[in-house]
Amino acid sequence: MVKTTVPELKALTDAINISKDNETYKQLEKTRSYRIGVGARRDSCAEPLFFLDVLIMLSDGTDEVDITRLEKIVHLLKALHARGYTLSYLDGTNSISCEITVPYQKLSQEYHSVQLLVNM
Repeated sequence: MVKTTVPELKALTDAINISKDNETYKQLEKTRSYRIGVGARRDSCAEPLFFLDVLIMLSDGTDEVDITRLEKIVHLLKALHARGYTLSYLDGTNSISCEITVPYQKLSQEYHSVQLLVNM
């Protein structure tokens, strides 16, 4: 696995400033099972809010139901929920979005914690 780092604070805030919808997102890693990204959003003139987003794929694209995979996903979702992530089913995508807002100073630490969880 390639070690990816959270983008610099300046890069994220600069991206918000040029964004039409006051939000920016950068994918940090992606596999067939999950995607992890970091972003920032700003409401009006307020300071930006930083978030980590984990997208969990419920299947590997086949029609076969993998009970073992689903059990691992439930364990992961429970762990993320316990950490304060909101969980939302994305209709039509066969995935669940898990998001948490954290101070910029803790983004890297949270990202590394999530990497450990998704690779269990």
